[in-house]
Amino acid sequence: MYLARRMTLDDVEQVHSIEQNTFSTPWSKESLEKELTSNTQAIYMVLEEKNEILAYSGLWNIVSEGHITNIAVKKDKRGLGLGEKVTKAILNEGNKLGIKSFTLEVRKSNIVAIRLYTKLGFTVAGIRKNFYDSPKEDAYIMWKLD
Repeated sequence: MYLARRMTLDDVEQVHSIEQNTFSTPWSKESLEKELTSNTQAIYMVLEEKNEILAYSGLWNIVSEGHITNIAVKKDKRGLGLGEKVTKAILNEGNKLGIKSFTLEVRKSNIVAIRLYTKLGFTVAGIRKNFYDSPKEDAYIMWKLD
């Protein structure tokens, strides 16, 4: 049974491990800690099973719009629908705060993520040229309006 809950400082080590194994330019532990302790507009959710963090997601509440910062699933747990669960969890938390529109960037080559976001109601609204590094790549800007 998976539990979706707010991320705490105790989760940073496991989340950072997922971050390092997912992204070519991962966030540092210090950045994750700062998000939890200093950014009053940030919400981070984890999906766990038996005290093991399997996935996490982050959101910034910017003038009642939700900017999704990160979504990642532990490498050996991909393909099990956990990305959808943790994305729904962050969207639900945003909805509780009155957020009705959400945005995110996704690599143009990340077909799996694009399919998930489309399934959840996101649509492509534009392109950010050379948004990603390592390798350099454009990003789709996607929006979900409730």
